[in-house]
Amino acid sequence: MNHRQTVTEISKRLPRLKRRDVAEVLEVMAELWLDQLAQPGQTVTVADLGKLAVEVQTFRSGGAVGQRTVNRVYVRFRPTEKFRQFVLNAHMKEGTSE
Repeated sequence: MNHRQTVTEISKRLPRLKRRDVAEVLEVMAELWLDQLAQPGQTVTVADLGKLAVEVQTFRSGGAVGQRTVNRVYVRFRPTEKFRQFVLNAHMKEGTSE
């Protein structure tokens, strides 16, 4: 699902909101999350989905002569149990319908 599809679906469920307003809310939300995740040690938790976090690992690479410092960035998503079960059930249904 992309941005346009998300705006369309939200607009269908909340017809009192204009698509432009829905799109603006999603854009502000993304900005807030980006700002939060750019800060060390911060996370974004989405109800019923899980937690998104960025971890940076710094280590030295190379031999004694050409040693350099490298930052490795990990983006981690830790799903909630509800999300795990929902996805598992959806894939189980898909497997039985084939």
